[in-house]
Amino acid sequence: MTTPSTESAGSVPARDLLPAQSGLGTVPSAVLLGIYTVLIGGAAGLVWAAVAPKLSVPALAAGSDATFRAQVGADAWFLLVAALAGVVCTLMAVAFAGEPGPAVAVALAVGGMAAAVVADRIGYLSERGATSQALRAIGAHPDGSLISEIDFRVRALGVLTVWPIASLAVVGLVMAINAARR
Repeated sequence: MTTPSTESAGSVPARDLLPAQSGLGTVPSAVLLGIYTVLIGGAAGLVWAAVAPKLSVPALAAGSDATFRAQVGADAWFLLVAALAGVVCTLMAVAFAGEPGPAVAVALAVGGMAAAVVADRIGYLSERGATSQALRAIGAHPDGSLISEIDFRVRALGVLTVWPIASLAVVGLVMAINAARR
């Protein structure tokens, strides 16, 4: 007795968009993916520092409150850069590793969170010298106490979670596309 086939005689069997690939193994691949993601965090921090608005120290010295809008803008730019970096990291990982599994999802989430912290710190360090020099040039607080209030860093710590959330959203989308094609 033959079993009925779910495929019609003329159709091609549905294949996964990204079939699982064998390689190093699940855990070593996930560790390497986490390290790769954290390393991308440094580059994302430099991009963020390059595109985000900076606080105008001369305007601050003049007493303008509008200068602090740059700090909100820096958080918004970090949100955008981190979301794009999370999507790109995940797409590259999926392109090289195949369909993501639980280990890949965990590596992207943990690595993405660590990468966001690294990006914040790299952006802070890349702008710290310029901010300190500008404050010394206008003669503001020689002890440096004002620097911690106006330096370039993420103020809204919730934006640090955007990188892993974007990564996991892409993982979910890839898995949903593969499931729909099966």
